[in-house]
Parts: sequence; structure tokens; C-alpha cells
Amino acid sequence: MDKIVMKNMRFLSHSGVLEKEKEEGQEFVITLTLEVKDIPGCRTDDLFDTVNYAAVFELVRDYVENVSCNLIEYMAEHIIRKVMSAFTQVEKITCEIQKPKAPIDGDFDYMGVIIKRDRKDMEEIL
Repeated sequence: MDKIVMKNMRFLSHSGVLEKEKEEGQEFVITLTLEVKDIPGCRTDDLFDTVNYAAVFELVRDYVENVSCNLIEYMAEHIIRKVMSAFTQVEKITCEIQKPKAPIDGDFDYMGVIIKRDRKDMEEIL
């Protein structure tokens, strides 16, 4: 499997369980790893023979900045669904979401989730 990694994309989202999170918003850091059986662009040097990561970035940005979720688990699942629906050559996706300013009283780098899905497991949803 070939992989395309989109590391530490930063977006402002009004997501979270608390009303303050929904009102004020906060930064979310997202890393996607897209797995493709074979990227023809490796041989052709043609943008149309790969997954256009600029288009993936815009799809993720649109979702994260415009849809309010309670849970980052839900956000990750729906990002995966949107990417798999739009880019049929993607066979597997790992979505990591970090929430650096989670509303928890304590010292930490971030709270986060890592969700991995395979297209075969998602066929009935897509």
C-alpha cells in the first residue's frame, strides 16, 4: 500500500460537549494517512493519477470549521466517510484528531483519538 500523509492540519472548530467550546471554538489538529493500493502518479507524474491532497484538505477544513460535533470520535468518523466517498481510490484511512485545549484541569499536551477504517468495513455506509 502507498500512503499519503497529511500531518498536523490545524482548524478552528466550534465542537465539544461544553457550551463554552461551541461558542468560543478552539483549535483541532488533524493528521490523515490515506492508503492507496497503488498510486499511478508515482510513474506518470500527473496530478490526476493520485489523491489530490489540496482537495482533501479543503474537504476536511469545510467539515471541521462548519459542522459542530460533541465528540472528536464522531468528527473523525465523518471525516473518514467524506474522504472515502469523494476519493474512491483510498482503501484505508487513519484519522488522528488532537484537542490541545480540551477543557480538563491538568497538565497535558492534548487529548485525542486515532480512528482507522478500511473501505471494506464501510461499504454499506458509503
